[in-house]
Amino acid sequence: MKMLYVCGSFKFVSKMNELEEKLKEENIEFLMSKKRNRRGILGCLKKNDAANVVYVINPGGYVGKSVCIDVGYAYARKKTIYAMHSIEDLPIMKLVNGVLSFEELINLLKYQ
Repeated sequence: MKMLYVCGSFKFVSKMNELEEKLKEENIEFLMSKKRNRRGILGCLKKNDAANVVYVINPGGYVGKSVCIDVGYAYARKKTIYAMHSIEDLPIMKLVNGVLSFEELINLLKYQ
């Protein structure tokens, strides 16, 4: 099974909590950055390093600056990247492998 790293704007913590519960129910290994810590983006990048797959929670297509760093870093490290919705910023979206709902993501991870 692959290790998943979930990132998103702190505006979307409720969606992150929702996905977290679903991942736990399915026994899928994951790392998530959903609160600020003293390591900041460096803590996020460490989690990104530990994962094979990166998933961006981005209702309405929004990603903030830190999530853009996460996506660019994951791309440079040749990670598979999925987003919840198409990303508004087209150059960032070109780095993403696809758009998946929570259910599609879980099914993909369960059967790999």
